[in-house]
Amino acid sequence: MKLAVPLLLVVLVASGWGWERHLRTRNEAALSAVASSLAGRPVHVSCQSYWKALVDVDSRLGDVPFPNGYAADHTHLTRSVCGRLTHFRTSSSHPELDCLGTIDWSTFSEADAVGSDCIRRAESTSEALMTLAHESMHLRGWADEASAQCYGIQEVAYAVEQLGGTLAEGKAVASFMLAMQGEMPEEYQSGECRAGGALDLHPETQAFPTEASPGPPPAGLYGQQLLR
Repeated sequence: MKLAVPLLLVVLVASGWGWERHLRTRNEAALSAVASSLAGRPVHVSCQSYWKALVDVDSRLGDVPFPNGYAADHTHLTRSVCGRLTHFRTSSSHPELDCLGTIDWSTFSEADAVGSDCIRRAESTSEALMTLAHESMHLRGWADEASAQCYGIQEVAYAVEQLGGTLAEGKAVASFMLAMQGEMPEEYQSGECRAGGALDLHPETQAFPTEASPGPPPAGLYGQQLLR
């Protein structure tokens, strides 16, 4: 009888670990499909496990290795980011983003975000969606952060739709992320991230950062860290 309790704990821990791994694998498959579409090639999204999250001391939300200077075929996302993305794609509605559609982004500044209940509610989900789009642009071959960030902003609406969100939600997240660029580290910013700028994926249209019908980057457009 004395062994019963410890044995039961082992069984419960093993079962919990197995279920957590099962859910994580399902989520990775769904996110990998979106990332592959954005990257223009088969890639894999790896979500951080519960145990690794406990000892993680890094501040990054995601990363793509560039061995020998070329983009790998996988990206690692933190547990918190994957959790937000799981919740987003498995929810029938996303009320935390609703208020973003009421903001006039043409007059919005970073100062307006301070103390804003709307920004507070929408920030975590928007940041997770942006992280997936950003890392997917690294997987497409752009190593520098400014390019990956700007292209990611232009592609986040497509990612939102692929994960079950609406075009309106995608546009709102993209506008929010673009408006907050001034708060990003300098290496994530570029003066060319604008309509008609060098980083405009669709300079032939006036729409920016979201096209009328969002899709992956133009066929054949890849970063130098992918082309060999």
